[in-house]
Amino acid sequence: MASILLSEADPDVRRLFVVLLERLGHEAIVLEGGVSTPPSADLMLLEPSEPSRLEQAREIREQRPSLPVVCVSVLPAEARVLTLGPLGYLTKPFTLEQLSTVIDSALASSV
Repeated sequence: MASILLSEADPDVRRLFVVLLERLGHEAIVLEGGVSTPPSADLMLLEPSEPSRLEQAREIREQRPSLPVVCVSVLPAEARVLTLGPLGYLTKPFTLEQLSTVIDSALASSV
């Protein structure tokens, strides 16, 4: 089981992610805006559409540069997101199996 920081602005999608992550056996730690010290976690799952979410991720990566990031978006990978050094990128819509695969791959790559 991994602890996963979840940065998703839409409350409905955020609840869905929590359910999916728990179904996969992971612990979801929902990030609210203005996090100054990131909680201990194994991975960050980021929906990067809002600039505030990207900035939040940058701040967390400054404090924890080895933290793997998986971006989940309706858009294909963008240069502004790739500067975070994500180890995974998942385009919406996706299956539970695809989510599991990208998380497992990112966690394995960060070891």
